[in-house]
Amino acid sequence: MLVLLAASALSVFHLMAQKEEFATWTSIKATIGISQRWGISSYAEYCSMDNLKQTDRWNINVGTFCNLKPWLKLEGSYELHYYQAKGDWSVRHRYKLGAQGNIVRNAVEFSLRERLQRTASSKGTDNCLRSRLKVACLPEQWKVNPYASVEVFQPLGDGAFFTVGEIRFHTGFVWNLSGRCSLDVFYCRLRETGLRQNILGTELGIRF
Repeated sequence: MLVLLAASALSVFHLMAQKEEFATWTSIKATIGISQRWGISSYAEYCSMDNLKQTDRWNINVGTFCNLKPWLKLEGSYELHYYQAKGDWSVRHRYKLGAQGNIVRNAVEFSLRERLQRTASSKGTDNCLRSRLKVACLPEQWKVNPYASVEVFQPLGDGAFFTVGEIRFHTGFVWNLSGRCSLDVFYCRLRETGLRQNILGTELGIRF
């Protein structure tokens, strides 16, 4: 999987004849701990596109997670999209199931997340494997924790294995406003077939 991430990162620089646009992602997320291991989360998100001229979609997500070990977390969620496609508004349903492992060395966290994703709409269904490698700096005395990640979307089925449908490069920081509230500010470089997006995003996180 690391080889696939590296190969995909290199391939992005060879695809120059693609549409460029600027977009924004803005969300608010709530996390509730049920026990030491189990919790639930939900978020609402607004996404713009076409250099802020149009709305791309509205998302509502509800999920659950389980911390099996300090270094291993399982997760599952359902997401509803109200999105715009060629001027028409449509609804699609997205299901995610994943696992994330992490190690921490000298206040630097390395994590690998594998997530199966299924999207259903009037056009049919799409399945993919999302692989994300992330590095974050987490010193206890810092209120701002920078991070960077790369995520590859690999289509599943119909002989599509080992192809890359989308790739995202993330860099940003999490500002710990209080013990229960944080603000994630990031830049994302997204590349998919025929399109490149430069995305500025924010996520307000609240923990209960």
